[in-house]
Amino acid sequence: MLRHIDRMLDNATSDGNAAVAARLQAVKGYYWDDEALLVDALARAEASCDALAQAVAENRYGQYVGKHGRFEESLVPTARTIDLLGAQGERLEQAIVMTYGGRCYGARAGRLEESLVYARRAYEAGAALDDMRLRALRSMEAEPHMYKGDWNAVVRVAEEALPAAWEIREWNAVLCSSAWLTIAYLKLRKPDDAKRILDRVFNEVPLRAFSAAGVAGSVHGVAFSKIALAQLDLAAGDTGQALSSANKSLEFAEQYRLGLEQGATHRVLGEVYQAMDNRAEADAAFRRSLEILSEIQSRPELAQTLLAYGRFRKGDNSLEDRAMIQRALTLFEEMNATGWIEEARAALSPALLC
Repeated sequence: MLRHIDRMLDNATSDGNAAVAARLQAVKGYYWDDEALLVDALARAEASCDALAQAVAENRYGQYVGKHGRFEESLVPTARTIDLLGAQGERLEQAIVMTYGGRCYGARAGRLEESLVYARRAYEAGAALDDMRLRALRSMEAEPHMYKGDWNAVVRVAEEALPAAWEIREWNAVLCSSAWLTIAYLKLRKPDDAKRILDRVFNEVPLRAFSAAGVAGSVHGVAFSKIALAQLDLAAGDTGQALSSANKSLEFAEQYRLGLEQGATHRVLGEVYQAMDNRAEADAAFRRSLEILSEIQSRPELAQTLLAYGRFRKGDNSLEDRAMIQRALTLFEEMNATGWIEEARAALSPALLC
């Protein structure tokens, strides 16, 4: 594929077609995982004065930095992409970038209100355009609600939009939003509903969606579904199965170099080992989660690990435990993550008595 792209790129350059050359270089830079090529593609696109070429280059660069966990940085090229597409009347493509870029990266960066604005705009575009895919993608709005700790909103949005995702076989939306819905049901202490959701995922989503051949378009969905399964096993009290599920989740996340998912899985591993009363392994897992998430731009995931690790260590060193939970609380407050704020305050109150 890349050999063909190189030939087309040479032809476009020799023909003086700067806009096409910029598009092709942006594609090559993304698939080669080469930031220098992407930066050069941005410059080429701007020099071409072709708005759609600029949109392609900005979008690919935003996807690249997002893929590398630089979620805060990704919001700038993503916003530019959305503006450029809107100015060109590309409303469908604009809405898709809003949900897969603005909504996703905003949520993972901890800009939850901004994420929800993008989600709402994409939903409104889906209604105006009467587009089935955008209606299905509305289920992904569950992500910012999950990071806010608004479990009832996760349930409402996901249960309402998932039927459309199932109907058109939008597997990444099915996998991601089903995972987030499972987590929400567990938080609401509804394990039967959580099991119902994941049972359908693992029984009805085609195996090819979980295979190397089919996973490219749903890599994050597969990872999150495996994380949710480990949490479901843990909630059911089956620590052996939870450990197996978490290790499979970690293997997958490492295979596809998914930093956020690796950090989240190590946190789950810590909770599993904690339930097994293996404090040494639990401590190592929480520490590894903290190391990974400290290196990427995801305040919600970092705050969750700080909270979980602080709870685990409560009583070991009251000053350090309290500082960890307090830091988590500060991050949650900065994001206005209301549900998580309550959890952190509840965890901090006993620490204040130590």
